[in-house]
Amino acid sequence: MFPGFNHSGVIPPYAAHNPAVTGPRSPYATTLSTLVAQLGTSGERLQLINGLLDYREALRQAGITAGFQVVDGSFTEDCEQLRGRPPGDIDLVTFGRLPVAASNVVAFMAANQTLFDPALSRSTYRCDAYFVDLAKDASLVVDDSFYWYGLFSHQKVTHAWKGMLQIPLAADDIAARATVTAALGGGNGP
Repeated sequence: MFPGFNHSGVIPPYAAHNPAVTGPRSPYATTLSTLVAQLGTSGERLQLINGLLDYREALRQAGITAGFQVVDGSFTEDCEQLRGRPPGDIDLVTFGRLPVAASNVVAFMAANQTLFDPALSRSTYRCDAYFVDLAKDASLVVDDSFYWYGLFSHQKVTHAWKGMLQIPLAADDIAARATVTAALGGGNGP
């Protein structure tokens, strides 16, 4: 479980009364089933989750199976109340290991553009998706982590501090897909 929206309409950055106290904090480790249960509250949101599940399946098909994803953006906000509309996509960063040697990375990414080009992932999967290769030098991974944490930890318009979610790549995709499919009436649309 992760905390629900706070009075600002965002997932809070920490669940304890004091951010210095060890306890639940962003990014909140969660499952896809929990994400569906807590944020799959409309047909539009369920369609976005379907796209996320498709994206995750495409990662697996490409051989990317180890790592985790950080989920954020308007999908993790009460966008309907804050902006009067549903979220348009799911923002996420996959921290994973590519299944090829460093000398083949460029060719691998070119062959799997819908996974690595944010414009293509958005149009194909409705995910504004980015990738951090955990095989890079550790200092570069730390730099990437600082960048994404800094970008995702604050609401774009108000700059309010907010939380994000972390889902392992090896997760409960099958159960989440069954729940989404059932909620959408067994088809691909509401």
